Amino acid sequence: MELAQKKCSTYKPGSPPITRKDTVELLREVPGWSLENGHLTRTFEFDDSSLSIEFLNDVLTMATDEGHLPDLAMREGKFVDVGFYTYPAGGLTLNDFIMAAKINERRYNE
Repeated sequence: MELAQKKCSTYKPGSPPITRKDTVELLREVPGWSLENGHLTRTFEFDDSSLSIEFLNDVLTMATDEGHLPDLAMREGKFVDVGFYTYPAGGLTLNDFIMAAKINERRYNE
């Protein structure tokens, strides 16, 4: 099953993050995303702030539905930084990659 079709699972306290090997393999499945200080990140660029805000709202709705919220920042009204990291795990989990794949599936910035 493709990542974007999967559903995020509830994090179980004490569960470890995924391994470095799994991280590298999963990173191949989410084009445009990269690792930055252990976080899964991507910057999206839009023509204006209204499109950026529409994107933010869409991502937040999707993330709320999945129960896995990203770190978000809007810069200059047209750049939106999205980051995933499962803080209770102290690293990345499959949920982070599922959310990145779901965002990619929406085909922003292509």
